[in-house]
Amino acid sequence: MFIKQRTIAEQVSVSGIGLHTGCQSTITFKPAKDDTGVIFRRIDLETPVDIPALIDYVDSIARGTILSNEGVKVYTVEHVLAALAGLQIDNVIIEIDAEEPPVLDGSAIGFVNVLINNVVEQEKPKEYFEIEKNVEYKELEKGIELIAVPSTKLQITYMVDYRNPALGTQFTTLYDLEKEFVDEYASTRTFCFLSEVEKLKEVGLIKGGNLDNSVVILDRELSQEERNIIESKLDLPKGVLPETKGIVGSVVLRYPNEPVRHKLLDLLGDLMLLGTPVKGHFLCARGGHEAHIGLVKELKKAIDKHKLIKKYKKSDNENFVFDVKDIMSILPHRFPMLLVDRILELVPEERVVGLKNVTANEDFFNGHYPGKPVMPGVLIVEAMAQTGGILLMNTLSDKNSKVPFFTSIDKVKFRRPVVPGDQIIMEIDMVRPLRRGICQMQGTAYVDGKKAAEALMTAMLVDKTNEE
Repeated sequence: MFIKQRTIAEQVSVSGIGLHTGCQSTITFKPAKDDTGVIFRRIDLETPVDIPALIDYVDSIARGTILSNEGVKVYTVEHVLAALAGLQIDNVIIEIDAEEPPVLDGSAIGFVNVLINNVVEQEKPKEYFEIEKNVEYKELEKGIELIAVPSTKLQITYMVDYRNPALGTQFTTLYDLEKEFVDEYASTRTFCFLSEVEKLKEVGLIKGGNLDNSVVILDRELSQEERNIIESKLDLPKGVLPETKGIVGSVVLRYPNEPVRHKLLDLLGDLMLLGTPVKGHFLCARGGHEAHIGLVKELKKAIDKHKLIKKYKKSDNENFVFDVKDIMSILPHRFPMLLVDRILELVPEERVVGLKNVTANEDFFNGHYPGKPVMPGVLIVEAMAQTGGILLMNTLSDKNSKVPFFTSIDKVKFRRPVVPGDQIIMEIDMVRPLRRGICQMQGTAYVDGKKAAEALMTAMLVDKTNEE
């Protein structure tokens, strides 16, 4: 059964103060066509600027997810995106008249309330990415582990353990987004420790933060003198700091484990940056925005690889990524200059591993050298360059419009001869990602596990029409 994309029937607005910048802002959700995705539009500028809610537009993650385009930013977008994720809204334009959406009560429920009865289906079906192999993001020294495993639907299990008696260990599991999001997660509020609040104030953040839109937790014992200093510095009423560790003020938690539920809410918002709904079970321990964004980047690589394989692979053999027929549908090279037989491994825009079988039938052995056949070093480098070309062609929406040209080959070294019967394994790693049509890759060729050649290659994409 196909599930159709969703947008909203009519525009709705929400106003309030931004958490970090303290700006007054109004955001207006507007309907959008199929396949538009989610786009923030800064309308307070002389010329409005669109900022797509996609991982490539993440500017930073300083206590929230910040997007930017053309130097224009939108701060702290995760709660807005979480509301859209929870209601499974795919396409919407979000006009905003300042640099940060309203924080409201520190949760996503204010956005949910204006959207929930306004959701409509569209014509085109959703295209889900179904996780087939585990995708991981880990920082073991910090105890952070985020793993996405196969599942027939989106599920999230989240655990936090701050080794702090004021919060302790908490966990939660979302089993069904449709049934649980609104009642169990949308109203969970952002939280932080008092020690964090002090630091954030010192660097000019949380200008719009207060005890009405944040749950603040006292995480250390305070002397009376320290209490007086903190109350003055943070402009807190007298007596709101608890005697011992606990919640600052008279705030009552909406759920016993509200903090970890809010972490799950943040993850839902950050997952929207994929631009593709996901089916998988996310197992998360001690995460945060930085870890969420790290996981989203790993997921994007898996999605890009899946799309590339789906587009070009004809064989059902899972022992390799592409065979020579697939490669010929990607690269323009043909006999006798096609020097890659298989692609064994591919991480789009990061790494590719190719294979070249060297046989006695290679035409170049007739003259290099008679009686002692040796593969010309320039052709080994060419084979590495062609393998690297697979990484470049993946960045194109229309592979027929451009062709990769290598502008320089540096630090070339040949370690051993390549002769008939050898199998070359070529490992190509992106050193400098493609920017303005130019990138740099490190190539290494191996035979029998030993290095045969290496080179640092700079390449650019050239319009095919200019060369024909």
